[in-house]
Amino acid sequence: MAPFSSPVFANTEKMVVDRPAAIFLPNMQHAAITRGEFLKETIIAPPVEPSFKQVKFLKQVSAKTVMERIDRLIHGIRIDIPPEYDHFGYEIRRYMKSILTPDDLNNSMLVPDKLKNARTARIILDYWKKSLSDEMKTIEEELAKGNVGSNVLTTYRYNKGVVNAFIPELYLWVDRNIEFLEFLQQIGGEYYVDYPFYATSDPSLGVKLKDLYNKREEALMRITPYSPFSAMVY
Repeated sequence: MAPFSSPVFANTEKMVVDRPAAIFLPNMQHAAITRGEFLKETIIAPPVEPSFKQVKFLKQVSAKTVMERIDRLIHGIRIDIPPEYDHFGYEIRRYMKSILTPDDLNNSMLVPDKLKNARTARIILDYWKKSLSDEMKTIEEELAKGNVGSNVLTTYRYNKGVVNAFIPELYLWVDRNIEFLEFLQQIGGEYYVDYPFYATSDPSLGVKLKDLYNKREEALMRITPYSPFSAMVY
């Protein structure tokens, strides 16, 4: 694809998107604001990103009962826990927190690192999935020995269901972000962002960009109901 030579993109420091013609893609924080309302604004604040500092992870004291192990299955999923004990979830959120910062997306040199962060989050998710799978297998071996109350079995079935529903949703969210970033990397220099407006050098690129953006947004809205992930904005 030939470099985009439109005057709109000619000066990356002074370019201004033709907002009426650009694609309107506000994130979930601004979903209630219309295109017209944004067009009237002289200054538009970008999405507010959550703050996730790097922490030193600590090992939890070993669970004393099967019920306690069952309860821990949904720690970091349905139950918020301190960051230092949320080894997988917190790191995933930390890597994903600012991968789509609108202002940064205009610098194609920054996109590869953002893509790397999203892929790192996916690797961490692979380890989390395996850890949960191994733990559920161990719990089921204990339950198979018998001598457990019906409430224990009921709680395990429920928590297992939560885990099995959550993990695919988390993969979907991470993967949709990776796909969007891969596309931006592929068309580097062919788009410009003046949040919440996205302009592309070719209408067909705009159609694809909007489709990938909306899929990413849909995946985000499926993961934020899990309280530890409720602050995520991309």
